Amino acid sequence: MIAPKVKQVTSVDVAKAAGVSRAAVSRTFSNNGYVSETTRNKVMAAAKGLGYRVNYLARSLNRQRSDLVGLVVTDMDNPFRSQQVNDLSDALLANNYRPLLIPTAKDRDSSQIIDMLMCYNVSGVIITSDTPPEAIFQNCIEHHVPVVLINKLAQHAKVDRIICDNEKGVALLIKEFAAKKCQNIAIISSKNYSYSIQQRESFFCEYAASENINIEILRPEKHCYQGGLTAAQSLLNNPTLPDGIFCTNDYLALGVIDGLKEHLGIEKITNIAIAGFDDMPQSSWVSYQLTTVKQTTSIMAKHAVQLLQNRIDNPEQEARTIQLDVELVRRSTL
Repeated sequence: MIAPKVKQVTSVDVAKAAGVSRAAVSRTFSNNGYVSETTRNKVMAAAKGLGYRVNYLARSLNRQRSDLVGLVVTDMDNPFRSQQVNDLSDALLANNYRPLLIPTAKDRDSSQIIDMLMCYNVSGVIITSDTPPEAIFQNCIEHHVPVVLINKLAQHAKVDRIICDNEKGVALLIKEFAAKKCQNIAIISSKNYSYSIQQRESFFCEYAASENINIEILRPEKHCYQGGLTAAQSLLNNPTLPDGIFCTNDYLALGVIDGLKEHLGIEKITNIAIAGFDDMPQSSWVSYQLTTVKQTTSIMAKHAVQLLQNRIDNPEQEARTIQLDVELVRRSTL
């Protein structure tokens, strides 16, 4: 027996049930134009009673653009990245956009990502991944889709960026290491390219030289927890340990701390000053208490959505770059 086809509830049905015009229903759900509180309540009550849902994809066919914004990300196993994506999603939803999460990987064909973004008529794209193929945002530009890059080197006349003040963050940490009389510091960086990681390594070398601090650079394959464990093992293989360790992100730092703790014990590791960068949530855990530099992801997300909205409203404006302020977070490791 074939089940009877269920009639889809439309905005016309809601308008009749609420005793209002179809335009009033449209304004209620699009947040476009004035709707009195009484009318809004009538529409929402009627919609709930009928089980009405706005078909945003159908609406995008009429508008040529959906309410979707693509979030192109990588390294989702990194808790800092997860927090960043969560705050970006919240900021988009607060501005009546809907996030479309597209995780990327080094071996993923960028044409797949481009197809997904274009097929859904996204209103814009925010790219947070460390190595986004240039083809992604170039293709978006060709299709007049606004793009915002977060902590990325790539520049374009029509692409807006948000970058963390890595230099200020490193300067704050160098001051702390110098106050602790550290003379031999290991920098834990990465072979895997990242604009932020590379900048922090470079600035730290520069500022350490100005303080006559000796530097050793270790570059595990990836800037992740496992990379930190690998770096810790390399340090343990050296004849002497450094009196300070700077990890170019917190995820590396947690791996370094655990790797050193396993072989040295808690008491000996307290003799080594350790710092990270980002202030991901786990850094404040009792087992780590990592001194680090905080870049506030909620503020970053707010600026990203503002840049995106401005680009949507003024597509021909000059590219803008916002530098995100940072602050030192002192804990027990330094």
